[in-house]
Amino acid sequence: MTSAQGKTAIITGAAGGLGKVIADTFLAAGANVVICDVNPQRIAAVEEEWTKTYADRFLTQQTDVTDEAAVQKLIDAAVTKFGRLDILVNNAGIMDDFSPVGACSKTLWDRVLNINLNGAFLTSKAAIGQFEKQEPVGGIIVNIGSNASYLGFKSGAAYTVSKAGVMALTKSTAGSYGDKGIYCVALLLGGMQNTNIVDAFAQGMHMENFQKVMASQSPSGPEKSVPLESVAKYCLFLTDSDISHSANGSCIVFNKNWPEA
Repeated sequence: MTSAQGKTAIITGAAGGLGKVIADTFLAAGANVVICDVNPQRIAAVEEEWTKTYADRFLTQQTDVTDEAAVQKLIDAAVTKFGRLDILVNNAGIMDDFSPVGACSKTLWDRVLNINLNGAFLTSKAAIGQFEKQEPVGGIIVNIGSNASYLGFKSGAAYTVSKAGVMALTKSTAGSYGDKGIYCVALLLGGMQNTNIVDAFAQGMHMENFQKVMASQSPSGPEKSVPLESVAKYCLFLTDSDISHSANGSCIVFNKNWPEA
């Protein structure tokens, strides 16, 4: 497996689900890992687990990625503890309830766009500020995108727009900063199991639109799900210094060919 020995990585939304698996993978590869999450109970559980294994190679912080001051505090804490920042994985995100635009409340729209897109903007902005001023200059951002980043009818309106925005942010960032050794890539993921994204369905779903989305593609099932461990390994691979330069600006479909290409 690719080594991240001595590098410092921040993974957002990482006290459970996919983010936690990514964080575990970076720790196993030798990285110093900083995670943030909004759920204090999940953070406490991770702290208890990692203290037994990774001692002083991790930092946890309760952070709302939509709060610019809190995001800057997260970056500063990582640099204070580990000396620099090399990697940002923008994993924090929420699903919508499959509402189409005509049925989507402004409250839901604002919440999904704020976390999925504004959050990725704020963390990227703060990370780039650090990447530019440290010596040597440089770093890489891995954005977690979705089938909905490039397919318009795989979720509700809010999630679709937020993840399309993440893909655009990736390309813009790559073009603006690649000449400085600051790179940005995105993984456009398919369906996964055992993620926290299903929390969004606790209040119900727009079943009519959900059924239309499901009918527009081949049936889903566990065999179509992308393993979280595979996503984490790919994130680690993309942050390798021999890979990140060539991958800059790439938005990589990683969805077990579902929906079929």
